[in-house]
Amino acid sequence: MKTYTHTFPIRIHDVDAAGIVFFAQYLYLFHDVYESFLADIGHSIHKAINEGNYIIPIKNVHADYHRPMFHGETITGELSLTGLRGSSFTTRTKLIGADKVVRATITTTHVCVATETMKPTALPDDIRNALADYVHAAD
Repeated sequence: MKTYTHTFPIRIHDVDAAGIVFFAQYLYLFHDVYESFLADIGHSIHKAINEGNYIIPIKNVHADYHRPMFHGETITGELSLTGLRGSSFTTRTKLIGADKVVRATITTTHVCVATETMKPTALPDDIRNALADYVHAAD
């Protein structure tokens, strides 16, 4: 069972006037971790959108905010999967400060859909196989 990690700084465009990351921005930061993860396992979102027969949009998102994030901090996103099904998968991403304190936990469910019909379709085998290495038991 692997966990994907991606480290990034909190930049000025991520924060409000008080220097604190605005709650909706957590999803933006999560998506940077997610997109980096997909690229790392060989799945280009750009290619899927422009050349593919399927896309894998988010069906559901849940965010638990534990502690604020501040401008200048270095954050590590730790992404794993808690479920992998025929046409969908669920990710859990923890955003963690340099002090090892979890700032937020974001859970998303993604569904593979055919671009022509926008109906669920089986995840391609290459993606399924790459994702399988990251499946952990749900907490």
